[in-house]
Amino acid sequence: MPSDRPASPPAPDAARRLRLPPFLTHIRSLYMISGVCGLVDAVCFLSLGEVFAEMMTGNLLLIAFYAGTGHPPEAYAANAMAVAAFVFGAVIAGRIVRGRLGHTRLGFFIEWGFLNLAVVFSLMLPLEASELARFTLICTLAFAMGMQNALIRRHGVPDLATNVMTLTLTALVADSTLAGGENERWRRRSASIAVFVAGALLGALLTTRVAPWAPLLAALALFTLALPGLTRHVPAPPAASPA
Repeated sequence: MPSDRPASPPAPDAARRLRLPPFLTHIRSLYMISGVCGLVDAVCFLSLGEVFAEMMTGNLLLIAFYAGTGHPPEAYAANAMAVAAFVFGAVIAGRIVRGRLGHTRLGFFIEWGFLNLAVVFSLMLPLEASELARFTLICTLAFAMGMQNALIRRHGVPDLATNVMTLTLTALVADSTLAGGENERWRRRSASIAVFVAGALLGALLTTRVAPWAPLLAALALFTLALPGLTRHVPAPPAASPA
């Protein structure tokens, strides 16, 4: 005998997934984040004095190189400040994802706000004439990228790297048929590398042929496009691993 009770409404997470446009999936949004990383590091390295806002490996190496060859601290001050701002951003994001609002992905909205701020700084501040202006923009971007990397650790997916392409390239080659593997997830790995390189290439072109604000505006636009997929597809948080 059929029941007169109405059907239960879909769960909130399922409803959000149903309303999400098919081209703004979580996976595709993460690919866009790879492009954002390439754009941001291109403008920082080429326009702000050989410093990275997102790739901390480069900053740590440059600090070690400069210090090891007897350069004064001011030669790598921007790199050190970028590392400090990145760490601060990662700490803030780490506390957010472990807090009661962690499932909402609030951190991505905060990062979006800092990217907006970076675009404003790149347009308004005298970057070529003022060290303070340059350091302000570097720290703003590094803080945003620190948040982003901490958030991706919780909300990313395996084999879709947004910045550390060394491990992705190694996995792609080591698991290839040439190496006796079965080409596991080669499309995802290849795509993340390609998008990252394309972002860096576009960032270099915009930085050198237009101005530093141009790649930052492109990064903001790309992140804005990715934001619905990053924040509305909310799977259950992973279970805590045993100590």
